[in-house]
Amino acid sequence: MRVQTVGLIADTHVPQRLPWLPPTVADLFRGVALILHAGDLNRWPVLEELARLAPVVAVKGNADVGLRLPSREIVEVNGVRIGLVHGHGGWPAYLRDKLREQAVGPEPLRYLRYARSAFTEPVHLIVSGHTHRPHLVQVDGVWLVNPGPVAPDYYIQIGPTAGLLHLRPGEVRYEQVDLNTGAVRAWLLPLEEG
Repeated sequence: MRVQTVGLIADTHVPQRLPWLPPTVADLFRGVALILHAGDLNRWPVLEELARLAPVVAVKGNADVGLRLPSREIVEVNGVRIGLVHGHGGWPAYLRDKLREQAVGPEPLRYLRYARSAFTEPVHLIVSGHTHRPHLVQVDGVWLVNPGPVAPDYYIQIGPTAGLLHLRPGEVRYEQVDLNTGAVRAWLLPLEEG
């Protein structure tokens, strides 16, 4: 079976923080089989622009007020099951955590737990956003991937970044791509049957 490539993007915040998607997004995603958007897109034109490149599956983030999107999705590509969620834990948790962070500072592990707990069904990996910080970690045999933000963060600027998953049955290669420089960090992710 041939390799299928999936584009990963999160936290685009158009037009809240950016007037439009950087052109490097289209360059990166040209030719992918599917694009997964992990929320905080802000407006429909982001999905329309991405859909000109490939089919898009998107979930709702905390900044997607008024957009009718699911809170989570599961897709399967080449036998690899991928969960997609924004990772903010829903509105009550998000508001409670904002208050807590004012007192004790950011707690990124909390959002990894939210992303992981969103899926009781077997998945090989979970793509999330929300933290505006790229991450890659394995928890209980499931890879948690955040491609990082496209839009700037209010606090610390990391990015813009996006990701690519190169999938074949039983094998995943993940690339995190800096959209400014084109620099790529790559990992081979061993999968556990689930």
